[in-house]
Amino acid sequence: MEATGIDTTNPFFEPSTLPFQLPPFADIRDEHFRPAFEAGMAEQLREIRSITMRRDMPTFDNLVALERSGRLLERVATVFFNKTSADSSDFTDDLEEELAPKLAAHHDAITLDSQLYWRIRLLHEQRDELGLDAESAYLVERYYLEFTQAGAGLGDDQKEVLKDLNQHLSSLTTRFEKNLLADTNDLAVVVDDVAELDGLGAGEISAAAEAARERGLEGKWLITLVLPTGHPHLGALTDRGLRQRVMEASRSRGLRGNDWDNRQLVLDITRLRAERARLLGFESHAALVTSDETAKTPQAVAALLGRLAPIAARNARAEQAALEKRAGHAIEAWDWAFYTEKVRQAEYDVDTAAMRPYFEAERVLQNGVFFAATMAYGVTFAERSDLVGYHPGVRVFEVSEADGSPVGLYLLDLYTRDSKRGGAWMNSLVSQNSLLEEPVIVTNNLNVPKPAGGEPTLLTYDEVGTLFHEFGHALHG
Repeated sequence: MEATGIDTTNPFFEPSTLPFQLPPFADIRDEHFRPAFEAGMAEQLREIRSITMRRDMPTFDNLVALERSGRLLERVATVFFNKTSADSSDFTDDLEEELAPKLAAHHDAITLDSQLYWRIRLLHEQRDELGLDAESAYLVERYYLEFTQAGAGLGDDQKEVLKDLNQHLSSLTTRFEKNLLADTNDLAVVVDDVAELDGLGAGEISAAAEAARERGLEGKWLITLVLPTGHPHLGALTDRGLRQRVMEASRSRGLRGNDWDNRQLVLDITRLRAERARLLGFESHAALVTSDETAKTPQAVAALLGRLAPIAARNARAEQAALEKRAGHAIEAWDWAFYTEKVRQAEYDVDTAAMRPYFEAERVLQNGVFFAATMAYGVTFAERSDLVGYHPGVRVFEVSEADGSPVGLYLLDLYTRDSKRGGAWMNSLVSQNSLLEEPVIVTNNLNVPKPAGGEPTLLTYDEVGTLFHEFGHALHG
């Protein structure tokens, strides 16, 4: 059921008519998000009430209706939260903080609904008698497990406590992410003398100059931080002092006593998670999380780590000794990657820096990633320059089977920017769903420094591996 009686100029209120239901990014403006979220939540609650207010006994069709609910909310939420991670702004930061407790309350209004849970529980009890196929039976099991673990079986007073905890946690975790991005951007390392960048390639130096120029730092160079503490440049920079500055900047995020200090937030989140876990019948947050994972218990995780840790520590100590022999001095954290490269070159004749001219980004994408996917699965990729992504730097590719039949769209967002969180990941903009007859659109995000215009993007060995890794998630998506 689509929203009715509201502004039809809002592009979220109806399914997209673009190929594969690609969100109409060219038409979406900031003012469209809040009303679409509000209408989407209201619409889904009406859809849930149409299930819970029935007078007949539960049937599997109730779960089908539950699966169909929330289409408008799904459309706006998918676009918005992709934007908060890949192209945030002051607007998205403020709206996300405003929405976090509201969305938590909306989620609880569904998962803690006693009438809905009664129908799910009864279907679960009768699942062996319903004549369901394997997929449908699994859906019954998943809904029962997820609703139970969400607290649907608690008493009314306990539910009220849980709702408060969930809303508070959603606000705190949203603020944590906002602080992390802001402090990461603020801690980018400014370099005054290009000689300090010795060891980096021309493309990396160009990218540092471009990053500085974008922040108004003419005549300087800027090393922006990535999500891992081990910055890729640490393996190449010959200036030990600059390596130390980069490492210490990475380590100090959220710990500086400024407006973005996350230490109290971490304590508050940890405390509230523990309280919520106990309310839900688990001894810890870890026990709650692992209960629906492969390990099942924190003890199983600890046992595995207990077997691995001594071996890993022994190997690390041996590697440290080799690095210190090569360096001629004690190895600090900012030295490890640099001297690892030196040992790799000296003892194994492997120089990953020498590989970079062969790792031009377009060649890696076309002759590496796409070629491998075609060889393995027969799928092919054709760029759709007529389709607009969520940022000017996003490229859109149509994916087809070997026989030419359509599969979906693949969006690649390669370069780093201040509005994008660190790391690399895959998102789904449209999740394949045969029930709803929805196609599939996936995105890959990386954080590769962008060189000045006209210069090639030469990927590091690790960035090549990351692109292949994230594309593996895209294939799965």
